[in-house]
Amino acid sequence: MKGKRLLFGILGVAFLVGLLLPAAGSGAAEVRTGKITFKWYGQACFLIETPGGVRILTDPVYMGDYRPPRDVVPDVVTVSHEHVDHNQVDKVAGKPLVFRGLTEGGRDFAKIDQTVRGVHIYTVPTFHDEQQGAERGKNAVFVFEFDGLRVVHLGDLGHVLTEAQVKQIGPADVLMIPVGGKFTIFGAEADKVVSQLHPRLLVIPMHFKTAAAGFLPYSAEDFAAGKAGVTRTAGNAFTLDLGRPPAALQYVLMNYR
Repeated sequence: MKGKRLLFGILGVAFLVGLLLPAAGSGAAEVRTGKITFKWYGQACFLIETPGGVRILTDPVYMGDYRPPRDVVPDVVTVSHEHVDHNQVDKVAGKPLVFRGLTEGGRDFAKIDQTVRGVHIYTVPTFHDEQQGAERGKNAVFVFEFDGLRVVHLGDLGHVLTEAQVKQIGPADVLMIPVGGKFTIFGAEADKVVSQLHPRLLVIPMHFKTAAAGFLPYSAEDFAAGKAGVTRTAGNAFTLDLGRPPAALQYVLMNYR
């Protein structure tokens, strides 16, 4: 009798543990904490600061009012392509680790697949136009994986993605997408890319018309027209609190200063 009681007691404890702990492979959502800060300095140049304090500067720009302050000292710099409004690495303060998505002169793709202080960084080959780069050359999409998130920076993407490119990039949590037209995608094309990558939390427009970039035909407001969940920042910074993520997809429109 005592043996049966002991057996039932063990089974009862096992049952309760099974209720309280997610089963292996159950896909239960991981509880994430910490904050990610995004600061925009114009065109496709952002400073991304991870919850672990890694500072990533994308596509450094130095053009008129578009430029990071000298006190911005990143750990990592990424360059999607070698156009002058995206590759001003020599203007960046400090001695960051630099990842260029293209080889010297932008002639070919450079395969990037590195992990820096817990941030996995990899590239996906794309083009700056719809003619396989014949008009404006090649472009590298940079993907940053950290804290269970995937942040995708599309550079100067000039076309809708192929199925293979979508698969290589993977589902996005945060998508930084060019929307200014003329040199990049806009409108229906940009909306199509958003639907291809299914960003879960944020879409952040970049490379669009502003007072400092009047040569581009479309603004962030043009892109956001008619969309739900639009957030406009007072300045050039936005903080994503992983402990309190948005309930639905947010379009974040930022100023460059």
